[in-house]
Amino acid sequence: MTPPPPDSVAQFAADLRELRLASGNPTLEALSIRSGRGRTALSKAFRGKDLPTKKTLTAIVNALDADEDAWVKRWTKVRLAVVNSSSEDQPHRGVHGAVSAGTFRWVTAVVGVVCLTVGLVIGIESASIGNTPAPSPSPQHVAVTPGADPWAEPACQADAVRLSFGTRADHYLLEIFSSQTCNALWGQITRFDGAIQGNSLAATVSVGFQPDTAQTVTATDVQTVHTPLLLNPGRTNSVCLTGTAQMSTGELDLSPSLCADTP
Repeated sequence: MTPPPPDSVAQFAADLRELRLASGNPTLEALSIRSGRGRTALSKAFRGKDLPTKKTLTAIVNALDADEDAWVKRWTKVRLAVVNSSSEDQPHRGVHGAVSAGTFRWVTAVVGVVCLTVGLVIGIESASIGNTPAPSPSPQHVAVTPGADPWAEPACQADAVRLSFGTRADHYLLEIFSSQTCNALWGQITRFDGAIQGNSLAATVSVGFQPDTAQTVTATDVQTVHTPLLLNPGRTNSVCLTGTAQMSTGELDLSPSLCADTP
C-alpha cells in the first residue's frame, strides 16, 4: 500500500492518530469532554477524509498537550494545498475553446442523467393521472441573529458550504460560505504571509457593494478572520467579500473583491 503524501489530509490525520495514541489513546467520549468538541467532529478529524476545522484541531492538540503553534502551521500548509488542488481540478476548456476531455465526460454524464430523469417522470405521470402530487416540504431554517458569529452557531457549522474562494497577493485566501439551515452567509480571510504578529486583518461581506448591508470584522495577531453573519437576501442577488491586511510597510488592499451568487 502506497503511503500518503507528507502534506496530505490523510497523513495529517494519521499523525493526529499517532498523537492520540502517544497520549494514552483516550476514548472519543473522554477527548470530547477534555476538548469541548463533539464526538462527530473528533471522529472526522481522526478519520482523514476531510481536513478538520482550525477550531477542532486546536481543541484536540490542547487536550492532548501538544504544540498548538506547530500543528496550526502544518494545518495551514495542508489547507492551502487542498485549496490549490481544488482550483486545479476545476473543469476547463482546451485550446481555442474546445471542450476538454474531462468536461466532455461530465457533460455526457449529465445528459444521461437528464434523459433517465425525463423517462422516469413520464412513467410516473402516466401511472398517476388525476393525482395531484404533494408539494415538497420547504427547508427548515434556524433563527439566527444578523451579526452573530457563524462558527459559534452549531447549525451554521453543520451544513456550511463554500460558495466561492480565491487567492489575493499570493498569500491571502478569501472565502465565502453559506448555510441553508441558518439562511445566512459570511466571509473569511486567511493570511499565509507569516506576518501575523502585530498586524491586523479586516474583512467585510455585503450584498453586492451596498454599505448598509455590510458586516465587518477586524482582528490583530490572527491568521484567520471571519465576518459576522449576513442574512441571505435571496436569489438574484450576489454577496461580495473585501478585505485589507496590515503590514509593516502599510495597509494592503486585497483586491479585487470576491463575489458569489446567493443560493
